[in-house]
Amino acid sequence: MPVISVDWWKGNDRARRQELVGELTACVSRIAGCPEAAVTVIVRDVDPGHWGKGGLLADEPVPSPADEAAPTLAEERPATCATVPPAPQDAGGQTP
Repeated sequence: MPVISVDWWKGNDRARRQELVGELTACVSRIAGCPEAAVTVIVRDVDPGHWGKGGLLADEPVPSPADEAAPTLAEERPATCATVPPAPQDAGGQTP
């Protein structure tokens, strides 16, 4: 029974959580060869003030050498994620 734990920044809505859970479940089910019902996904929303990176909390501004207003780590996160294509099916031990 695979269990996946995802910690991500607070602010993602229910639809994005559902998409994440669905995609992770399908991917793990395919790779592990288990039914989707056997996959558990735990999603934790973490406030950026409780997340550190590079010695700073994620809601703090990133120091800039030019002393310009730098974006916070929260503003640096990508808007979208790349999808992973499905693995090729086994062709009787032959590589496609």
